[in-house]
Amino acid sequence: MVLSQRFTQALLWATELHKTQVRKGSGVPYIAHLLGVTSEALEYGATEDEAIAALLHDAIEDCGGRAIALEIR
Repeated sequence: MVLSQRFTQALLWATELHKTQVRKGSGVPYIAHLLGVTSEALEYGATEDEAIAALLHDAIEDCGGRAIALEIR
Protein backbone atom coordinates (compact mmCIF):
# COMPACT_ATOMS: atom_id res chain seq x y z
CA MET A 1 0.00 0.00 0.00
CA VAL A 2 1.18 3.51 -0.75
CA LEU A 3 -0.01 6.07 1.77
CA SER A 4 -1.38 9.29 0.32
CA GLN A 5 -1.06 12.94 1.18
CA ARG A 6 -4.08 12.50 3.49
CA PHE A 7 -1.99 10.26 5.73
CA THR A 8 0.87 12.76 5.71
CA GLN A 9 -1.50 15.57 6.63
CA ALA A 10 -2.98 13.51 9.48
CA LEU A 11 0.52 12.68 10.74
CA LEU A 12 1.55 16.32 10.75
CA TRP A 13 -1.72 17.35 12.40
CA ALA A 14 -1.44 14.67 15.11
CA THR A 15 2.12 15.81 15.79
CA GLU A 16 0.96 19.40 16.13
CA LEU A 17 -2.05 18.54 18.31
CA HIS A 18 0.02 16.52 20.77
CA LYS A 19 3.28 18.52 20.61
CA THR A 20 3.27 19.48 24.29
CA GLN A 21 2.22 16.08 25.64
CA VAL A 22 4.50 13.39 27.01
CA ARG A 23 3.86 9.82 28.14
CA LYS A 24 3.22 9.54 31.86
CA GLY A 25 6.19 8.17 33.76
CA SER A 26 8.64 8.19 30.88
CA GLY A 27 8.57 11.70 29.46
CA VAL A 28 8.60 10.27 25.93
CA PRO A 29 6.78 12.52 23.46
CA TYR A 30 3.16 11.39 23.15
CA ILE A 31 3.42 11.11 19.38
CA ALA A 32 5.48 7.94 19.97
CA HIS A 33 2.33 6.21 21.26
CA LEU A 34 0.33 7.30 18.23
CA LEU A 35 3.07 6.14 15.87
CA GLY A 36 3.22 2.78 17.64
CA VAL A 37 -0.52 2.23 17.37
CA THR A 38 -0.47 3.28 13.72
CA SER A 39 2.46 0.98 12.96
CA GLU A 40 0.69 -2.00 14.52
CA ALA A 41 -2.50 -1.20 12.62
CA LEU A 42 -0.67 -1.04 9.29
CA GLU A 43 1.32 -4.20 9.99
CA TYR A 44 -1.94 -6.08 10.58
CA GLY A 45 -3.57 -4.88 7.38
CA ALA A 46 -5.25 -1.60 8.23
CA THR A 47 -6.50 0.57 5.41
CA GLU A 48 -5.26 4.12 5.05
CA ASP A 49 -8.44 5.39 6.72
CA GLU A 50 -7.85 3.06 9.67
CA ALA A 51 -4.22 4.21 9.91
CA ILE A 52 -5.40 7.81 9.99
CA ALA A 53 -7.88 6.90 12.72
CA ALA A 54 -5.00 5.37 14.68
CA LEU A 55 -3.03 8.62 14.38
CA LEU A 56 -5.98 10.68 15.55
CA HIS A 57 -7.52 8.29 18.09
CA ASP A 58 -6.71 10.45 21.12
CA ALA A 59 -7.21 13.88 19.54
CA ILE A 60 -10.83 14.34 20.61
CA GLU A 61 -10.24 13.33 24.22
CA ASP A 62 -6.91 15.10 24.66
CA CYS A 63 -7.00 18.10 22.35
CA GLY A 64 -10.31 19.85 22.04
CA GLY A 65 -13.40 17.70 22.28
CA ARG A 66 -16.23 18.43 19.91
CA ALA A 67 -14.35 21.09 17.93
CA ILE A 68 -11.64 18.58 17.01
CA ALA A 69 -14.24 15.90 16.31
CA LEU A 70 -15.86 18.20 13.77
CA GLU A 71 -12.49 18.94 12.13
CA ILE A 72 -11.69 15.24 11.90
CA ARG A 73 -15.06 14.56 10.32
